[in-house]
Amino acid sequence: RIAAAPAPNYRGLYVDGFERILGNVSSEDSLLRWCVSNDINALSLYDLNTVLGDGRNTELARFIFKARLTYGIGQIAAVRGSSANFIQNASYDASRIALNERFTTYNLENEWWNNGPSCDFSCYTAILQAMSTRARKASPRITAEAYIGWFHNPSGQDLQQAKTLVRWLDRILVHDYRTYPQFGYMQSRLSYLGKAAQSQNRVIDVIVLFSAEPEFMQDYFSVTGQNHSFADAYGDIVNQFNVATFAGKNNVRLIGYQIFDYSWVKRARPTYVSLFQ
Repeated sequence: RIAAAPAPNYRGLYVDGFERILGNVSSEDSLLRWCVSNDINALSLYDLNTVLGDGRNTELARFIFKARLTYGIGQIAAVRGSSANFIQNASYDASRIALNERFTTYNLENEWWNNGPSCDFSCYTAILQAMSTRARKASPRITAEAYIGWFHNPSGQDLQQAKTLVRWLDRILVHDYRTYPQFGYMQSRLSYLGKAAQSQNRVIDVIVLFSAEPEFMQDYFSVTGQNHSFADAYGDIVNQFNVATFAGKNNVRLIGYQIFDYSWVKRARPTYVSLFQ
């Protein structure tokens, strides 16, 4: 087994089914204890259309406060898909006096490469700019990030699209949706991002996104399967990155990993240590 790299700064989890977890103290604590036991220090929350649309701001604030202060999960991202969503997000954050009740991160998830002409990259760019502008104007400043798949829709604009992403984002999540850590699957996308960052005289932070879905790395992570830790997966990618040669490499910085998602990964690694008895 390849030895893992030193613990990355960012160790994140997508939380699906959050609207059902929120407000149920047992479910909230089960999630947060699982995160602590599995060395997760960042959460990305789905279902916010429902949560905020239903006016559950107080429940959300209590959860974020508890996650950050009681469980030490320092980064909480709002995963949204439209400009209106981020207006809603900013309104929520503005309503909270306590900083530990606010989001630290805005995450844009809108798969322009899949959606066809209804939201091509031009449409996506408008949302990206709206999100990042709000994040940058916030006090304290909010981290702006996005999950990306491929440089398509339209095709043939890989570097131009990468330059737009780098221009507006603090960091980017790039998926490695394979059955094992496979850096070659990511390399071309990282090369475009690196070349884009080089052209803007900066280094772009990248989070490696693994999926615990059955068709991807569920068996790799499963305690009844290959039983690899998240650190194993990330360490393997880092080792492959370190020996790879590609244009733009010096302008890409791997800062950690993200797991998709809570429902799938807790099936693979279901137990947690009871820390607060």
